[in-house]
Amino acid sequence: MKILCVSDIHGSLDSLIDVRNYLVKNGVHTVFLMGDYSVGFKDLRQNRVDAEYALDSLKNNATLYALPGNCDDPNLVDLFEKRGANLHEKVVVLDGVSFAGLGGCNTSPFGTPCEYTEEQIYEKLDRLFGGVKTEKTVLVVHFPPKDTNCDVIPNGMHVGSVSLRKIIEEKQPDLCICSHIHECGGREDTIGKTRILNVGPLTHGNIAVIDTRDLSVVHGVLELE
Repeated sequence: MKILCVSDIHGSLDSLIDVRNYLVKNGVHTVFLMGDYSVGFKDLRQNRVDAEYALDSLKNNATLYALPGNCDDPNLVDLFEKRGANLHEKVVVLDGVSFAGLGGCNTSPFGTPCEYTEEQIYEKLDRLFGGVKTEKTVLVVHFPPKDTNCDVIPNGMHVGSVSLRKIIEEKQPDLCICSHIHECGGREDTIGKTRILNVGPLTHGNIAVIDTRDLSVVHGVLELE
């Protein structure tokens, strides 16, 4: 089973046509939408419209699982639940693998709508791992762990989550898929035995594909029309 991971759409809604074409061409039937659906973060009405558009664009081609990003209204979770697509603060088992999801991000200087303290992040992730019953586990999160190749902004600072890193160190999932820091799209790292991959923004065509057979993951770039 292959799963397409898409994040940081940021209003680039035409790129979802390219995603849909990729699904059809490659026979992929599951998609993780990992958050940040709109341009900016202050128009929550438009944010819901954009998230609905993303779901509607792909619903006939794949089973969808969705997270809110830090730029999204936390109430999008209600929309995802209504559509049977919510992965935020949930564990789903696909092809014998547990996928544990958490959207939003650690606190930032920008005061975006869906941010959590490090204490909240640790509690939420620890609770999620309590629901994992399979041998193989993948974390699907909008934001990266701290002090990796996946959380570096242009000035060299590492801005990822301390608590996410701590959970990974303690629980050692097989894989952590993240995004949020656009400049790190396609970058990888490891924490212990856990492979970390930053998907990167769909605005630049970035995608990643997980193969549940061996939990290999391949980063790619779509040719956006």
